[in-house]
Amino acid sequence: MIEQIKISKMSGKLHNMGAINTDTTTNEFCIRQKDTDTICGQCYSHKMLNTFRKSCVPAFQHNSRVLSESVIPMEELPVINAAYTRYSGHGELINLIHFINLVNIAVKNPHGTFALWTKRISIVRQFKGEIPDNLILVFSNPSIDNVIGVPRGFHKVFNNVSKDSTINQNCTGRKCMDCLICYRKDSGTNVIVEAVK
Repeated sequence: MIEQIKISKMSGKLHNMGAINTDTTTNEFCIRQKDTDTICGQCYSHKMLNTFRKSCVPAFQHNSRVLSESVIPMEELPVINAAYTRYSGHGELINLIHFINLVNIAVKNPHGTFALWTKRISIVRQFKGEIPDNLILVFSNPSIDNVIGVPRGFHKVFNNVSKDSTINQNCTGRKCMDCLICYRKDSGTNVIVEAVK
């Protein structure tokens, strides 16, 4: 029997949103990126998990292991009774198995909407199955101050700009549950822009 996936109650801009998180501090991709000049170099997750959110690391590491080691049978995936769920409020895709398990959670829970933020285009494009209608794929643009459009295979793109940027921002200062632009395919906006925290 597969171990249960842990669902987090988020705070801050994600207040009132559940999330399936993984451990940024042990993710090889995240470790390689955290000292770059990309948005990863200013990673809130690394900062939090190494300081005042250290207590979250065991649960997130548990999810990292469970979600990335093997494809979980559908009957052992969680039933999630929430309208909206965030994938990777903390963490990043680890491998294709991780992505398949997230897709399958959305398939098992057609009544909810799931949104995944990822910089790992290659993993998403390796997937040969069908993306369910209730899963929104958001490309997390690693470049700061380089607003781009939605890449092939994604529904939306999340861009970061400097705090003093004059580029129009449609996310800065908003709580996700009050906005939901990222969680609705019909929101009229597929290019999201937020100032770096």
